[in-house]
Amino acid sequence: MASSSSPGAAVMNAVNTVQTLCGTNYKKWKQDLDICLGLMDHDIAIKEDFPPKPTTDATIDVKAKHEKWLKANRIALLVIKKSMSDIVRGGIPDAENPKEYLTSIHEKFKESDKAETCNFMNDLMSKKYNGMGCVREHILELLDIGAKLNALDVPMSDAFLVHVALNSLPNENS
Repeated sequence: MASSSSPGAAVMNAVNTVQTLCGTNYKKWKQDLDICLGLMDHDIAIKEDFPPKPTTDATIDVKAKHEKWLKANRIALLVIKKSMSDIVRGGIPDAENPKEYLTSIHEKFKESDKAETCNFMNDLMSKKYNGMGCVREHILELLDIGAKLNALDVPMSDAFLVHVALNSLPNENS
């Protein structure tokens, strides 16, 4: 019995796992994109600069590497643009290669880190256990917010998170 998955289907599955960049999910989108391009073996265009055009007396390996980079460049740009909402894509200046394009996207979303940090800090400090559900889940939510803040370069010590978790629980008298 023949396999129902072809290399083309595998590529489309990898591309479809990348969340659409909509403005609030840059970090997750970038992580998904890096994985997708790596699995497709097209991340060379992000990792390496444009190689010079091979001379007529260049070796077969040099010519093959150049062709591989050109293909990776073309496909990586297509995947990046496909995984962005039209609104976001319209606000990003076009580029010749995915490395430059991703730099432009990063610059556009750098400011959103500040807003995201503010939102997470507000969530962390205002979240209170309401008696619904499990206390463990409530504490895990607080730890998750702490981990997200750590990822945004806002250090959250374990001692501080324990203090916040204890303060989020109701008083013994309540």
